Amino acid sequence: LRSKRDSRERHAALCAERIVTLLNDPGAGFARTGEALQGLRPADIAVLVRTGTEAAAVRAALHQRGVATVYLSDKDSVFASAEAVDLLRLLQAVAAPRNMRLARAALATTLLGLALDELLLLANDDAAFDARCATLAELQRVWQGQGVLPMLRRALHVFGLPARWLATDGGERCLTNVLHLAELLQTASATLEGESALLRWLAQQIADASNSRGGSTAEEQVLRLESDADLVKVVTVHKSKGLEYPLVFLPFASHCRPVTGRKGEPVMAPDAQGRRRLCLAPSAADVAAADAERLREDLRLLYVAMTRARHQLWVGVAVLRHGKNPACVWHRSAWGSLVSGPAPRTSAEAVVDIEQLTSEVDGVDLAALAPETDTADLPRTRLQPRVAATPLRPAPAYAAVFDRQWTVSSYSALVRDARAAPSGFEATAVADTPLRLLRNDEPAETDAVASAPRGAGDSAWHRFPRGAFAGNFLHDQLEWLAGEGFALDELPALQQALQRRCERQGWGHRSEDVLAWLRRVCSTMLPPLGVALAGLDRALPEMEFWLPSDGLDSHAVDALCRQHLLPGRARPALVERHLRGLLMGFADLVYEQRGRYGVLDYKSNALGARDADYTGAAMEAAMLEHRYDVQAALYLLALHRLLRARLGAAYRPAQQLHGAVVLFLRGVGTASAGAYHLPPPLALIDALDAMLPQASAAAGAA
Repeated sequence: LRSKRDSRERHAALCAERIVTLLNDPGAGFARTGEALQGLRPADIAVLVRTGTEAAAVRAALHQRGVATVYLSDKDSVFASAEAVDLLRLLQAVAAPRNMRLARAALATTLLGLALDELLLLANDDAAFDARCATLAELQRVWQGQGVLPMLRRALHVFGLPARWLATDGGERCLTNVLHLAELLQTASATLEGESALLRWLAQQIADASNSRGGSTAEEQVLRLESDADLVKVVTVHKSKGLEYPLVFLPFASHCRPVTGRKGEPVMAPDAQGRRRLCLAPSAADVAAADAERLREDLRLLYVAMTRARHQLWVGVAVLRHGKNPACVWHRSAWGSLVSGPAPRTSAEAVVDIEQLTSEVDGVDLAALAPETDTADLPRTRLQPRVAATPLRPAPAYAAVFDRQWTVSSYSALVRDARAAPSGFEATAVADTPLRLLRNDEPAETDAVASAPRGAGDSAWHRFPRGAFAGNFLHDQLEWLAGEGFALDELPALQQALQRRCERQGWGHRSEDVLAWLRRVCSTMLPPLGVALAGLDRALPEMEFWLPSDGLDSHAVDALCRQHLLPGRARPALVERHLRGLLMGFADLVYEQRGRYGVLDYKSNALGARDADYTGAAMEAAMLEHRYDVQAALYLLALHRLLRARLGAAYRPAQQLHGAVVLFLRGVGTASAGAYHLPPPLALIDALDAMLPQASAAAGAA
């Protein structure tokens, strides 16, 4: 008389040991009529279970003996898997690759499985994180151009996932689930409009699967078999209906779940017409009727299980107690009721009934396990290799030739080393106060330090934390506001939406400062434009551009910028690079005002703790230190090529190209509003344009 849990472990171990013994026997096999004897293979064996707990016990016991298995259930939905949740995070990041919060959440998922040292690098190294975001942006283009299925297959290879998954236990299950989800997403995308709709659909499917509590699952969502390889199948009895297997193991035939109705638990009982009804306060008659219905279902499933074997069937039975009740529940199980009848039996009487059955039925053998044998003492025979490994063919000679110098470059890549090693840079002083230039990647200050100065420095933009994290957050909000026409000062609903965005992105404690600051930024007149951001005729946020970079030399770019932009001023020298491939970037804002076009870039650099620190000389010094002159030249070149392609012969650069505006957000309280204007140096733009291939001139911006 054993507990259900103890019996489950013992029978799983006995079942696994018997399977290994058969597979290790070179003489074990079977033959159909008129056919030769076939050697026994793992794929010929099926283990039938009722629940996932039973399946896990069998698979664990077989795994301990070196036997690989696959599990298939008719109730487990692929949307209830961990892979579905992680895949949703990945898709959200691909749909918005410049959203830092979503990108970090996706890169930290178990699905991608990045090492802790790489996650630490991504948290501290902007260049490494930008490279991963560029990968997400590339996947977004595949999604938009080819669909979600090609994008996910590309993602598997870009992140090197299949090889890493298959090298781990459970990796095949993970790969199967991801490919299954990819197919379901592709099917759903045919009836949904856009990435956002598909993301909402996937989130709803995951929520529905988590709330179903083991209910029925649509056939297309049921977990698929991990592999078609030669593996032992662990299958639920429901799923085995209509199927046949050469050898079948039924290790938990006498297990049951009697309906007790204890503690007033509701039960499902049939009424007089045989229809199931929920009894919230069941009587003893209701409990008895529900248990009788449960037994009838168990008998039907036992019949299904015992008729799946083509050649041989192993059945594991035990006399069990239910919970802590010492009474035997043998007669309440489907197997026990068939062997011993409905009357209660002691464990000794049940054993006698089993022995009588095996003596009366031909072709049945009985093997009893000594009651005192502990599960840990059962043998664990390892599966022996069946055949020698097939030798690998010689690797073919690799004769491919490709351009190893081809690469994708950007403004950040051009000036990164120049920032780290300034050459001849001299900081100027403003009003007898040493100028403090803070890079965008400087660690953010604590709230106490940021809010220390009072008076003029107590403005929201001066006490706001500094650093890359804060800067990227501000850029995200301004990108969103550009799509809303920068109407933050006029629309209370937009102000409330901004505060909600602050809460969601971890800046709720700074929401009032963010609101006050960005209202000022959106509504303050910018002298170079003659209007505030909210008054622009047209604005395009985050314009992405790609230019052919063959023939572009960093020293030549540096020399041209020194000649045409703030000439005679010292600045860090660019490291020598000969570019070949593509040059890409994202312009924070491309605007049109009164028929003139320009680019505007937001900068969250802190040049001091007071408005008085944001003079023209200070902003020039910051621009030169960070080589924003190079950024302005490249972005104007991209805009120039775009306008030339779109406007054709009507394009007049001298009249229609307004130039570049560098907007220092923390200088919004000054007379210049922090806006520094670089007029379009047409000679510089023409010289850069002449360096690049002309055949792709129309393929500039996206």
